[in-house]
Amino acid sequence: MSLNDHSPKDNYISPIAVVMATYNGVQFLEEQIESILAQTIPPSLFIVFDDGSTDQTYFILQKYQAAGKLTCYQNETRLGLVANFKQGIHQVPAGYYFALSDQDDIWHVDKLEKCMACMRNIENPLTPCLVYSDLNFIDANGKLINVSFRNELGHDKYRHTLDTLLFGNFVLGCTTLCNESMKLHIKNMPINANFNHDAWMALLAYALGNAYSIKESLISYRQHEQNSTISHFKKVGRWRRYLNHIKLLFSNNNYLMERFIMVQLFLENYQHELSSKHQKKLTQFLALEKKPYLLKKFAFEKAFFGKWFNRFK
Repeated sequence: MSLNDHSPKDNYISPIAVVMATYNGVQFLEEQIESILAQTIPPSLFIVFDDGSTDQTYFILQKYQAAGKLTCYQNETRLGLVANFKQGIHQVPAGYYFALSDQDDIWHVDKLEKCMACMRNIENPLTPCLVYSDLNFIDANGKLINVSFRNELGHDKYRHTLDTLLFGNFVLGCTTLCNESMKLHIKNMPINANFNHDAWMALLAYALGNAYSIKESLISYRQHEQNSTISHFKKVGRWRRYLNHIKLLFSNNNYLMERFIMVQLFLENYQHELSSKHQKKLTQFLALEKKPYLLKKFAFEKAFFGKWFNRFK
């Protein structure tokens, strides 16, 4: 029986589908596929959508498909990362959990097992639930840069809550395991905005359902020139941060603009499903949009570190 012949009833373990998006990923692809196939709880389904690669990526995927290891598709026209992941998620059958995969990382052998153990502790089948972990940070040659990606970027210095999530995403999609309810909510995810799918999924879990953060690193996340997300997570030195603050004081006040756009779209989609408490949090955050940079920055500090202003209206 091939990997993709399984159905939920065939496995006493809750079935998991891995969804991978690829584009010109030939350099690291096979190492990542092998790390997924070697999981202590292997996926029952392995679905890959290639976004029109012009290198040998799709050839490699077809080789694994011929061996019964995965199912691959190639888009006739390029869709972009978010739309490509979205269509892959829609291919996940009813009754499955799903985990997202990039094309260039290395999964630790017990990644799915540990995520599933945590999912069982938090899941409400009626709401979107998400488990995510920390990552090792490695370079293109696999050399360790930092044992903790969160430490590298300062994400370990504050609590992961809806309040902090509104100001900046701390969930990387490649670390996630999601329940079926999350899949059903993904259909409302915008694909023409300037934010990634993982930021939307994090909002779904923290605002409508449950989320659990695993402090352990379960993936080796590779930094290289072709990485599609690393540019969003570059660490900034102290003096560069000071200079950025000074520039923003005299700029067109676009600080946090991408966050405001995303939260506004989210509120429009889910206003009637949000609790009054969470609806108030989102509304108060959006009220900051027209405020001066300093007030936005103080609100940011309050959310992350509990300092300065008590209210921003």
